[in-house]
Amino acid sequence: MFSFRSLEVFYWTAHLRSFSRAADKLHTTQPTISQRIAAMEGLIGAALFDRSAKPIALTAVGRILFRHSELLLRHVEAMERDLELSDRFEGTVRLGVSETIVQTWLATFLEQAARHFPRLDIDMTVDVTPSMLNALRSGEIDMALMLGPTIVEGFSCLKLRDYALKFYAIPDLVSTDVFSVNSMPMTPIITYPRNTYPYTYLREIIFREIGRIPRIFTNSSISTIEKMALDGLGVALVAEGALSDQGLAKMKVLQSDIELQPLSFYAYFQNGVRGEVFEQLAGIALDVASATEL
Repeated sequence: MFSFRSLEVFYWTAHLRSFSRAADKLHTTQPTISQRIAAMEGLIGAALFDRSAKPIALTAVGRILFRHSELLLRHVEAMERDLELSDRFEGTVRLGVSETIVQTWLATFLEQAARHFPRLDIDMTVDVTPSMLNALRSGEIDMALMLGPTIVEGFSCLKLRDYALKFYAIPDLVSTDVFSVNSMPMTPIITYPRNTYPYTYLREIIFREIGRIPRIFTNSSISTIEKMALDGLGVALVAEGALSDQGLAKMKVLQSDIELQPLSFYAYFQNGVRGEVFEQLAGIALDVASATEL
């Protein structure tokens, strides 16, 4: 009745709730997706999507077909697994990554992923966690290695590891090796963007303790934070292991009377069809992160 490709097109259009995102996912064009869906609707004699809804929504007939198409695609996955064909998966995974991971163990992860899935392409975006959360929810990326935990509908998450937050500064920028809450308003702090935990927590705790707003310079690039700290513009607050060896050689770690919770990184990956491939990639990320020495 329907070709396998048509069911695959329908499934991803329904799953992503978008003709254009399905086209991106399947490396084709939006008109091609629309033509496939229209042909299926003509064969059934009923609409599969309510196109007036924003985003598009399945009709009652569409929901029935979605259940069956997902079952069929999952059976194909199971067959590939039983025949030990899963490592031959061909396709592109759209991956979002936090820069802390880029600076620590991303290269090793990509090497291991390529060894396990030699035909897999990874389309990578480096961004902050709030942006990646929106990208996951909107279907712009399939998987993310980012801060957590949080709940994302349709995604599972696997904890990778914790990274302690530490203050770093060039010698003599701070008079002692203790960067106290009372001295913080006098010395700028350079850290992650405003919509992240280090910025929001630090700003609030310093204001509560001494009633003053600290000077905090923010940047999404760790290399830029490091450069600013090396230039003596302030004290860097970043995850342990994020700075380069050259930067660490020129800076010292400062103790502090502020207790900061570590940054916890998780792998978020799609459930559903092809979920096992994403789960295996998350497992590779866990193995690499656990083995990485800071």
